[in-house]
Amino acid sequence: MDPIDYDEPHPGEAEFDMGEGPAAQVGDMLDPIKPYIQHIVAAVIILAIVWFAYDYFFASLIEVKITLKNTEGELLRDSSLEIFAQGSAEPLFSEKNKATYIVSLKPGRYKFEAKSDDYGIEKSGFEVSQDEKAHMIELEQDLDVEIIEFEENVPDKMFVGGKTQLSVKLKNNSDKEREVELVAEKDIEGMVSTQKITISAGATETVEFELSIPSNTSVKDQKAGDKKEAVLRIKYTNEKESANFELFPNPAENISFNNLSLDASARENKDKDEGNITIKNSNKFAVENLTLTLEITSAPKNGHEEVLSWLQFSEIANEENSHEIEIANIIGSGSVRKELQLVVPLTAKKELDIKGNIILNAPYFPEPINKTLTISVKEEAEFGISLSLSQSSPIEIKWDDDIGLYENEDEILLEVKNDGQIDLKNLTFLVENDEECSLEWFEIKTNHIDQLPVGRTEELMLNISAPTAVRTHQGGSVQCNIEYRYDDPVKTTEKITKLEEGFLKVVAEPIPS
Repeated sequence: MDPIDYDEPHPGEAEFDMGEGPAAQVGDMLDPIKPYIQHIVAAVIILAIVWFAYDYFFASLIEVKITLKNTEGELLRDSSLEIFAQGSAEPLFSEKNKATYIVSLKPGRYKFEAKSDDYGIEKSGFEVSQDEKAHMIELEQDLDVEIIEFEENVPDKMFVGGKTQLSVKLKNNSDKEREVELVAEKDIEGMVSTQKITISAGATETVEFELSIPSNTSVKDQKAGDKKEAVLRIKYTNEKESANFELFPNPAENISFNNLSLDASARENKDKDEGNITIKNSNKFAVENLTLTLEITSAPKNGHEEVLSWLQFSEIANEENSHEIEIANIIGSGSVRKELQLVVPLTAKKELDIKGNIILNAPYFPEPINKTLTISVKEEAEFGISLSLSQSSPIEIKWDDDIGLYENEDEILLEVKNDGQIDLKNLTFLVENDEECSLEWFEIKTNHIDQLPVGRTEELMLNISAPTAVRTHQGGSVQCNIEYRYDDPVKTTEKITKLEEGFLKVVAEPIPS
């Protein structure tokens, strides 16, 4: 028996035996496309390859926005940017002269190199994903200047509305002159205003500035204060130093003290009055570094500076500037008392309504606290001199029979006494009516006294001879007026002038008939 021949089935022409049941039904359904099954499989494979290529090369790309700024947030429009795939030395993106770059990248990690004129080169990496589509690259200037001695110059405690003087040192480590500016950050941002500073190569400069805390700054912890951080940075760089401090409410509204009135009289023993200024701190925390100062605003008769010199705080009496006193500390809910003295000198003019202020201030006060100071000088001291001759007046000039003339001369003493309450200086005496009372026959031989203390008497020598007018054989008399001057003890640049009219009278005896 010849063997039975079976034709080898051609590809795509194989028959499928689905058996019976549901599988057979599916087989029946596929019968019409069985001749095309090979082509269908090939088409599916091609579509899969195309989809994979599209997804790999196009669908997975993410549009990324990269912006270059400096440390102050300013756009750098003259920058350049290169982007590298991880492990690659050749950039897959390179562009320049923009501040913002748009680039399509697959998700993953990349490296970049960014630079701009006058700034250093920044090299780092960034991540690209559906959540990381925007990146900001910050460039800083390479100034090589550092901040030193900042933390130790920031006080531990500061107050809302207060002003604090601070200082730092800037050290230029480069071999070039640098111009730098400071920027305040963190809890003191916007509270400091500084100018540009030029620092020579290798030099160190001290910079002083004022920290001013706005009066509307809130404080949560009214007793212990809020913990704050002060940061000072060199502009266009990330060089910075920080310091911590505690911020308290401004205590000025809860500090009080009293008005004060003082009065005294000008007396030989320097009359004085005393009064207390009591300062109460109603805050829950201590206050430090207060200054109590006095000022005079109205003293027409005595003068502002003169009245101020009469005042002194007892604990610093007789010290220089004793009308200003420092108060180091007042504890929370505590008070201090300062005694003020008014010492009125003999030279004071009577003045009942002298006005002034008591001023309490501190660096952290928004403005000083003022109270009224009233001063009265109830009486002023008397001053002046009295004049008297050592012999009684009038002085008689007698005829001398032996010589037949009125040629007798007489030396008498003029006693000058300070009968006031103030020492006098630079007393000068002269004959006021020298036309009638000729200096030829009436002479004040010693006419000046440098100083005449209270109650002291000095003697001046007068030389008197017979007046020519009497020698006419008519007889009669002549009287002399004495004028004297001395320094005004109150207005020391002026003189006081007095006139004693008819102080000296010379009576001549008529010539015998």
